[in-house]
Parts: sequence; C-alpha cells; structure tokens
Amino acid sequence: MKRIACKVTDTGTLSIQGILSLYKGGCLRFAQTRARTVILVVLTRARTVFAGHVLRRLITFLAAPSLVFAVAGCHVPGTSSPSALPPGQNLTVAVVPGVDTVPLAVAVKNGLFGKQDIAVRVQDYPTVGAAFNALVDGRADVAAGDYASFFYAIAGPKHARLKLIMDGYDAGAGTMQVLALPSSGINSPSQLAGKTVATPFAQVAPYSQTFPYSIDTLATESVLQSDGVNTASISWTELQENQMISALRDHRVSAILATEPLIIQAETQLGAQEVLDSCSGVTANLPLSGYFSTASFAGQHPAALQAFRTALTTAQSQSAQRSNVQSVLRAENMSTLDSDLVNIGQYPTFLNVGQVQRIAGLMYDSGMITTPVTVQSLVLKSP
Repeated sequence: MKRIACKVTDTGTLSIQGILSLYKGGCLRFAQTRARTVILVVLTRARTVFAGHVLRRLITFLAAPSLVFAVAGCHVPGTSSPSALPPGQNLTVAVVPGVDTVPLAVAVKNGLFGKQDIAVRVQDYPTVGAAFNALVDGRADVAAGDYASFFYAIAGPKHARLKLIMDGYDAGAGTMQVLALPSSGINSPSQLAGKTVATPFAQVAPYSQTFPYSIDTLATESVLQSDGVNTASISWTELQENQMISALRDHRVSAILATEPLIIQAETQLGAQEVLDSCSGVTANLPLSGYFSTASFAGQHPAALQAFRTALTTAQSQSAQRSNVQSVLRAENMSTLDSDLVNIGQYPTFLNVGQVQRIAGLMYDSGMITTPVTVQSLVLKSP
C-alpha cells in the first residue's frame, strides 16, 4: 500500500518536509497544526487471507473502487468558536474511540455541531469506566458507553442520576462473537461447557463468575441459555483486549468473547472461527451503546443537549455509508485491512425505547441488577 499525504495550509502552500513530519507524527501532530490533511490511499496489492469467512469479506471489499480518498481527522472541537458561545453550549464528550462512536467523529469532521450553534470537544478515554467517571465527576458533559455499564450505574450501588440522550450503536450480524481455534474441537455453543473463555475487563459493573458483568457477557449468556447451555459451567476470565489473541494462540484460554476489530484480527492472525454470534436469536439487533448526561446537567442545559442530539442524528445517518466509517476508523489507527473487513452494526437515527428496554430487562432477569430500570424515565425530553 502506498500513501501520499498532502498538507493544505490556509495560504495554499505545500511543505514536503512538513508533510513527512506530520505523517510520521501521527494524528496528534495533525491536530496540533490545525491543518486540514488529506491522505490519498492507493491500493497496490491485497493481502491473501485463507480463512473462509475473512476471504468472503475480502472479496466484498475488492469489489469496491481501489482508489480511495480519506480525510484523516482527530477529535477536535466543532466549527463554532467556543469563546463566542454562552455557558452550556460548549460540550465535552467522553468516549472510547471505536466502531460504536464513529458518528461522533463524522459530526466533528463535517462541522455538524457548529451548524447547531454548539461547540463539542471530544475527550478520549481508554475504558468505558473511565469515561463514566469523567461524566459523574464533572469533567465531561456527555459520555458514550455501553448500556449495561450505565444501567448498572443507575440501578446499582452508585445510584447515578443520568439521562439518555440518544441511542448510539445497535448490534448487527457478527459484531460480537465467541471465537475458538479450529484445532480446539469447539464447534458449537454446547461445547463451551467446562471451558475457559476470555472476556474484556469489567467496567462499571464488578466482575462476577455468577452474574453477567458487561454488555458482552450479558448478550452471550442470554444466547447460550436460549440454546440450552448451562452458563455456570463456563469459566469467564478477564483479560486486556490486546492480550486476548495471544492467550488464544498459546492455549491459555479455550475461546475468546470479542467485538470488532478483535474479531477480524483473530480470524486473520490465527484462523479463529465463530462458535457463537452473541447478538443473534434473542439478542438480534440488540442496542449496545448510547450517549448519556447527568440529570443535573440535562436539567440546566436541555437546549444544548437537544442540539447535540440533532447534529449527531445527522451524523448517524451519514455513517450508513461504509466509506465514512472506514475513513474514521483509519484515522483512529485501525489498519486498512481491518477497517475494510470489520463487521459493522447499525447507527440508529431515532431512539426506540422498547428496544433499549430489552437491555434493562435482560439485566434484571439475569440478576445483574436487582432494581428494574425504566428506560422511558431516562430519556431526555425535548425542551
């Protein structure tokens, strides 16, 4: 793959050394220059992938045009001048960059927040737990995260008072999977009984061997139970996501519970195979993550949050075009191959309360929470 980078300054001049410095420096350097950078990506060859599922994805990708223009963007404020806006219209949004938050980056890149007369500063965090803490500590006005974590914060010991601004990301086929090596002998969900399965670390809810502790384990256990598998016989173990592939390769675990891009990485690097689609059957099209604010901030600044929702809804619609998603993922340092082959769910353009209530119901039925959560009472009302 050949990359040709061009820095376009306000005066239209071009500095080759500056381009090389920016390219080597990465996205942070781009943001610091406040320059607009365009990367022309010319595909000169494709990697051969032998796993059948991955090969089918690759064939689908190669059917697309081989000349791709992508805007390399960073998380920066919208086009409105923050100093010119009144308090409450400068929003800080805490996120964990990934497939589920792509529309937020699209909204920033396309100046959609500025068109609603708000300025948005996106602050990246390594975990949903850290993003949640930033929200409740007052370091962020809005936070994106999975529903299981935020609903646990509402119904659990934290008793967080939150408002749901909008639905952010819903599951699609293959967006969450249990994978195992072909040599493991695990070819069906029932064969996971008695095995050790690695999962990402618990976030807001505490780790438990008895109850689900994340959106991943909640969805997976729901499907397993509907298939008649005794989930108590499975040993769930927490691992850092960047250690899960090596743990599977070295046979320290029998299987891994993963989302994208870890799924495609396990398939391409190890030839891992799907044992279970965690978002199928009883969990098909399950809402996975949303955008939340504290009840106090929502009460004081409903118009600003409504403007945020309006802009982000437009971005969610624009993210239905896969090329827009790929552009953002590449800018967030996902490899070109991974961004082209990952399974992508749905970016809803409206909040279906009944669908989101499914998460709260699964949490209550599984024992993850003991106090019911009524989603309708959490929804931010229009001012």
